[in-house]
Amino acid sequence: MKNRSIIRSEINNYYRAKVISWLASHVKDKREVPEDFPTHLYLGAPTKDEDVYENKEAFLSFCNEWNRPLPAGHIEFLDKTYDDIGSVKVPIHLVFDTPDELATWAGHLVEYHSAVRCLDLIAQEIPDLIDSALNVIDSLANLPWIDFERVVAVSKWFCEHRDSEFLVRQIPIRGVDTTWCEKHCHLILDFLRDYLELNPYRKDLLQLGIVPPPVLVRLVIFDEELRAKVGGLRIIASSINELGKLDIRPDRVVFIDNLPTAVALPDIPGTLAVITPLNHVRPVCDIEWIANSHCQYLGSIDQRSFAVLHNLRLYLPNIESVLMDEQTLLSNQDLWTYDDTAMLDSAPVALNQSETHLYRCLIDGVYGRRVRLDIERLPLALIATALGTNDERYIGHGLTADDVLGAAPANIILSDEPAGGAAQGNAEGMSEHTNVTKNDAVTNDDSTPSDLKPQAVAQ
Repeated sequence: MKNRSIIRSEINNYYRAKVISWLASHVKDKREVPEDFPTHLYLGAPTKDEDVYENKEAFLSFCNEWNRPLPAGHIEFLDKTYDDIGSVKVPIHLVFDTPDELATWAGHLVEYHSAVRCLDLIAQEIPDLIDSALNVIDSLANLPWIDFERVVAVSKWFCEHRDSEFLVRQIPIRGVDTTWCEKHCHLILDFLRDYLELNPYRKDLLQLGIVPPPVLVRLVIFDEELRAKVGGLRIIASSINELGKLDIRPDRVVFIDNLPTAVALPDIPGTLAVITPLNHVRPVCDIEWIANSHCQYLGSIDQRSFAVLHNLRLYLPNIESVLMDEQTLLSNQDLWTYDDTAMLDSAPVALNQSETHLYRCLIDGVYGRRVRLDIERLPLALIATALGTNDERYIGHGLTADDVLGAAPANIILSDEPAGGAAQGNAEGMSEHTNVTKNDAVTNDDSTPSDLKPQAVAQ
């Protein structure tokens, strides 16, 4: 004998199992009431008189409960007479004549009406997507109506303009912008995936013919003659395609990671800086006037910068590193900070011998745990002189050849517990200009644990 709580749980399960077929019947077969209605749900009334007599109080409570008013549907009763009880209207079935009645009991009436309304609009605007809509109807029906209308309009537009090569901002639908598309991207892709045969592993709108905003690459032009060819501008941000159209032929292109450093540098003959892109490295390196120039890379002395150098050298094999050497590191020990990035065991393969040696020393903790020298901490005069400036403000002010090349300190303190088992071996194999001694001081106890590995920068 089922009380209302039990039957409501069964109805909820039944609703979830059947609702898609009811919606399909409504929108595809145009049936007001699906063919499996009326639906009869058995209430579990006893079939034997012996069971009634054994559980008389529970039986009477069961009958009284189902004789009370219902939120929807109706009860089929059977009139029975029992000795000791008398005549009783025994509830046999709870009957629903429409999906609305059953949805009311399940607590999904509003949701069901919303789904019907959504499917009616889809059938009107993009009937070919009815099956796709049924697959994602829960998500569609839960949208605010204005957003649902936009999803339908955007989906219809994508179906009609598969190869538009539009920016999101150019989609001609009111209320649709980049933020809106980011929020509803997954639903739109799920809705259109089968119909447009989209890649199930991709989660971006680019497969629908949308193009991203152009990647902007920043230049700092250090040469007056080069600036004259771009309207006298010193700092430029341009798309990769438009950079390739510039009518300039620099003698040297320096890739610099740090924008403040590049902007602060003085004029340098025949030279411009490219602020190193984190992505799209190859198309930047393929620009003709860059590929045909003498290329250099000025980065920090850390694992990440060596990974960037590796990526650049894959496409510019002759690119040189500047101030990314052991002498520069050791002669600026007071400027060291500590690297919290994970580290790779092996050095990036595109590094030369001295770069690989320095990289290995960094990750093996030869100089201390996680040591790094940030490019922005280096004296600007040191960088400007290394790049060959003619600006007198940066020349002859206490700089010597050692300031540019790096001066060997008398000694460098090692941690008592160098990171990595190879630290001692690497100390012995360091270049001749490095004099390493080990004493009791620990220079960087607060640095991060030594089992992390550096993370190469993806191009």
